[in-house]
Amino acid sequence: MTNPEFAVLMYEHGLRQSDVAWICGVNVRQVRAWVIGETDVPQYAALLLQAHVENLLTPEWLCSKIDVEPPK
Repeated sequence: MTNPEFAVLMYEHGLRQSDVAWICGVNVRQVRAWVIGETDVPQYAALLLQAHVENLLTPEWLCSKIDVEPPK
């Protein structure tokens, strides 16, 4: 997935950079680098984002696996 595709998918589905950072287990600065094209989007991040927007991966499911509260 290209950086622009990643950014469009994220924003079209109402996700903030902080949401994607939480889902991917990285800091917001890293997501910002993906969005602006500073670094390539890793495959795992693209897959997690795609799974989330297809309702295959919910914050509740993630929290049940990692034992934390979902972002608000």
